Amino acid sequence: MPEDTARLFTFQKTCMMDLFDEDGCYVPSWEGTGARGNHRVAYEYVSEHLRHIGLSQCLAPPVWTFETAPEELDLLATMLFSEHELAQSDFVTLELAVPEKTILRTSYGAWCDLYFDCLETGRIEDDGKWLDCDPANDDQPYTVQAIISCIRKQWIVSVEPLVVAEV
Repeated sequence: MPEDTARLFTFQKTCMMDLFDEDGCYVPSWEGTGARGNHRVAYEYVSEHLRHIGLSQCLAPPVWTFETAPEELDLLATMLFSEHELAQSDFVTLELAVPEKTILRTSYGAWCDLYFDCLETGRIEDDGKWLDCDPANDDQPYTVQAIISCIRKQWIVSVEPLVVAEV
């Protein structure tokens, strides 16, 4: 992997593999994410931030990825997906080699705090702490999320069926 790229993993609906444009780029849609109401308020906040710092040209939903060890992926998937979600759609795990200059690293825990507060209140009250994330100082590999604005075909290293941990 080139020095200026990061190894990231993301879980996506299998159908997204058919949604790349003619330039080999997949940009999520609001309809595809199903984000509505206060969920969408929180996601739009992230989209606006990506645009503000120059990592996106539009307000499309962000792509959530993680820098984690491959052996942690099943545990991460178990943490992120409900049984309902897994029953509704088929998912794949994508391994990506993403240019560093396109990544916003954030704290997953702080994002969850912001997100769940927004679900309750419909507002974003942000002091920026969720953006304060140093992967080198993080003791839990799945707590650092790397947010990107799109997936490019040339970034895909592998595509595997989603595996969740046995509970």
